[in-house]
Amino acid sequence: MTPVRPKPAGEPILRPGGPEDYQAVLSIQRRAYAGKEVPLYGPDLSPLRETPESLAGELGEGRWLLVAEVDGRIAGSIRLERRGEDGIHLYRLSVDPDLQGGGLGQRLVRAAEEANPRAGFFILDCGEKSEENLYIYRKLGFRETGRVIQAPGGPRCLEMRKERERVHA
Repeated sequence: MTPVRPKPAGEPILRPGGPEDYQAVLSIQRRAYAGKEVPLYGPDLSPLRETPESLAGELGEGRWLLVAEVDGRIAGSIRLERRGEDGIHLYRLSVDPDLQGGGLGQRLVRAAEEANPRAGFFILDCGEKSEENLYIYRKLGFRETGRVIQAPGGPRCLEMRKERERVHA
């Protein structure tokens, strides 16, 4: 049986996120994690406990947010963190559950890469049981490094890395 794809929506607008987006970002994040991650790892996941205040405190100083808007509303987001001189850590990728499966998550990852042309590598962590996410990240060129991250009380995650030739400007 072929999976049902979401109904096509308007063309996404990818842009930096700001404080006015935090509530919508966290609402989508909670729904996305509750639907796909909680059944695999249980309900005590840190993405479910974040608040607009904690998100505001996290961003800045080398950490920022990229959001996708579809038809005038936030439909997904990804956070980025600078790692050393030429690395970017991608984390908390979330897509509205009503739009999952249509490629928006992949577009967010690609937009994060395109927005950082001087980055030599990108890393991310993915829960070891999240087969669908692991498949997508591999498809985007990420490879497991062999490193396993065990968050206190959280799931075991695999670190994935994507190398890239840097564009010199």
